Amino acid sequence: MKKLFFYLFLLLLLFACSNKQTESMITKEAPLEAPQELVKTEEMEEESLQNNETLEIEFTSENELITINTANINILNSYLNTFINKEKAVSNMELTKLDIAKLYLLSFNCNETTCSYLLLDRKEPNRSFLVDDLIHIKEALPSPDQSKLLFIIANFDSTETFKVFEQNEWTLLNFELPPSEETITINEATWIDEQTIKLQYQEPTDNSIHEITLKQKKEELFN
Repeated sequence: MKKLFFYLFLLLLLFACSNKQTESMITKEAPLEAPQELVKTEEMEEESLQNNETLEIEFTSENELITINTANINILNSYLNTFINKEKAVSNMELTKLDIAKLYLLSFNCNETTCSYLLLDRKEPNRSFLVDDLIHIKEALPSPDQSKLLFIIANFDSTETFKVFEQNEWTLLNFELPPSEETITINEATWIDEQTIKLQYQEPTDNSIHEITLKQKKEELFN
């Protein structure tokens, strides 16, 4: 009888151990599968958000909050899409309100001495104009009737030039310097009238100071 109880006790002990081993294996397997599925889901959601993200940038200028929707500005949108950390790229930008009403100048892609510059039109929020890359804009001077902007530009190689932007047609105008005076340092620039500008500049060879008056090309005056 004692032997019978001993064998029954032994069978019950073996059965209990067998159940504990089975439960332990199931407990280990379930956590291994769940995180794998969770990681895949998060990656897919993050990728989807990045692909469909519409990034809005906010600037404060003269107590005015300005929001730029980058989806409507192809150059800016393409530039930001080259960055994983878009916030860092945005922190390098600067928005300046120009003297011409409703025009702003956005600097981006900056290094120690140069940037890229975009003109933005507050009257038509989707309209922008790339002034140039790898330059530094020293001044932006409006014409007497506020229809044009004279940009004084320092290039990455330390040479200086200028560009004239026409607001109504949203384009650059031609006020080319004579060939012998292409490499100069511009000390001062002024508008004489809507078609005429005067530059005071230095020659790089002897640092002599000169003045020149330039007129808009005649073929552009009648376009």
